[in-house]
Amino acid sequence: MKQLIAIVAVSMTVLAACGGEEQAPSSQEPVADPVITIADMDFQNGTVTIEEGTTVTWVWEDAPVEHNVVFDSFESPLQAEGTFTHTFEEAGSFDYHCAPHPHMTGTITVVEADST
Repeated sequence: MKQLIAIVAVSMTVLAACGGEEQAPSSQEPVADPVITIADMDFQNGTVTIEEGTTVTWVWEDAPVEHNVVFDSFESPLQAEGTFTHTFEEAGSFDYHCAPHPHMTGTITVVEADST
């Protein structure tokens, strides 16, 4: 009987892992007009793939808490509300964080623009 229960449990686990649940869209697909919301001490949708020349917009919705967006070569002001935009002109992977809250992180992956 214990073997039967173990077999059923393993089978259910395998079926759940392979089941018909919808999967999130691939993070490899470039997003045309990315908006990253800063709320609940998090960069929501903070990791995104874009094409060269795309502008990313960060929107603050966590007032009165102040956050910023810090990359190696630039950063936004420390603010509690409003927006910040940056256009990424070169391909590469760009990690960022919030200076006052280093657990808040994200990555912008920039791919070459599709020439078709």
